[in-house]
Amino acid sequence: MRRSLALGSSLTATLLFAVPTHAASLQTYVLAVSGQSSYPTYRAPDPAYNFFGPTGASLPSNGLPVGGLPGTERLQTAASGSLSDSAAASGSGTSSFGPWDATGSSSANTTFGRIGASGAGTRNGIGDTNTVVGFEGFGLFEETYTINSPTIASGSAGFVVFRMTVEGSLSRTGTAGGAGVAVNYRQNAGPIFGMVNAYVQNSGNYFNPSNGPGFDGFSFTPTSISGSGDFDTTALPLTYGTAFDLTFGLLAWSVPRGGTAAAEFSSTALLTGIDLYDAQGRRVTEFSIVSGSGTLYGADGVQFAAVPAPASLALLATAILAVPCVRRLGLRRSAQAA
Repeated sequence: MRRSLALGSSLTATLLFAVPTHAASLQTYVLAVSGQSSYPTYRAPDPAYNFFGPTGASLPSNGLPVGGLPGTERLQTAASGSLSDSAAASGSGTSSFGPWDATGSSSANTTFGRIGASGAGTRNGIGDTNTVVGFEGFGLFEETYTINSPTIASGSAGFVVFRMTVEGSLSRTGTAGGAGVAVNYRQNAGPIFGMVNAYVQNSGNYFNPSNGPGFDGFSFTPTSISGSGDFDTTALPLTYGTAFDLTFGLLAWSVPRGGTAAAEFSSTALLTGIDLYDAQGRRVTEFSIVSGSGTLYGADGVQFAAVPAPASLALLATAILAVPCVRRLGLRRSAQAA
């Protein structure tokens, strides 16, 4: 379903957005940690904090890998293709509230136009403020887009809205802990905007945006959120014929405490729509997109190359194998005729 464009004061933004860097890139990050620390301060790990802010798991802010605790913390980058990664950790300790043990895993994947991540774990015992247990991952892609239209002169101002389909689930059990997901985006080097932010905790569930078609696609219980929905960026300013950068990232996190917590968004989010407008907010239906990564994009979002179905592959193989047989049959008939 196509949305109408709300312009408002954003018309003036055409002259204000930052200069693009014109670099296509991919990132995945995974964290799995389970240990008892004595360090006095904690914060979200830098790779996650830099794009998603203070959400998800926290590590001792001592500058050490995984905060110096048992586990795995890994950031991968690439300029093309795709990335995927996973991590797992288990551990135990004694807190001021008694013994505890925990185990869990995380994953992340990305390619241009699609991002996904997951985190899930179990902790027996609740631990204390120095018990560090967390399983999270994020996928991120930065793409450069140059958009042209035969109906709009190059150099003219306009707007673009990107649509992501987000699908997955959050769940938890126990007396504390939680799990969450965040989908953020940024144009050029400008501010980072939230597209989706949701979590389940013992204090209650949270989902933003709290209404609209995307929200309506999700179901809620006291301990879970699950579903699928379409979510739009704001109307982003562009100049037709001029490149701009856009970054999308998805973070899934799990911090179990006295039970289980899981965030499963490993097969989403997917770029499924791109809507173009002129400077007056009128829809532009004819356009072409050149991307920095070489990925194909259109009105329906990212366009992945079609993969033949197994039945089609079997039929093709049969046809290829049949060619020599037909040729031999033809030769045999020619010999008999001679």
